[in-house]
Amino acid sequence: MEPQIVKKPAMTLVGVQLHGKLEGMDLISLWNGFGPRMSEIKDANPAVCYGAMDHYSETTGEFDYLAACEAKSAVAAPAVPDGMVSWNIPAQTYAVFPCTLPQVGEAWMTAYQQWLPQSGYKHAAGPEFELYDEKFNPQDPASTLYLCVPIVSAN
Repeated sequence: MEPQIVKKPAMTLVGVQLHGKLEGMDLISLWNGFGPRMSEIKDANPAVCYGAMDHYSETTGEFDYLAACEAKSAVAAPAVPDGMVSWNIPAQTYAVFPCTLPQVGEAWMTAYQQWLPQSGYKHAAGPEFELYDEKFNPQDPASTLYLCVPIVSAN
């Protein structure tokens, strides 16, 4: 699986966050709870969503997962809806891997265990994310989403 290398501008994501290990996270409930609240995010496009991950602990295997939309205007802490948080994502270069929901676990493993070690890149600081664009349909197992891994040159 060869990714597309893409530069993305800085953005602010606003959404609901979970912390824990992947095995214990109820991501379906998180997304089902977030969906009806998307309209609360000022200037957001609810047709494009992000599943962002950051703050991974090698020791515990825990990390933060954010089900979110991009806020187009600058969002100050008081403007974030109750029960939501905002993450400022820096402008970065990403390796973008297309996949489907049934393939997502395998695609993450392929990205990190096969492609990245052989790519000439290394993981950059900052969140990685799943991008669910306006064409994505969660009811269709063949619908495409995109895994975005922040990268920098390994040299």
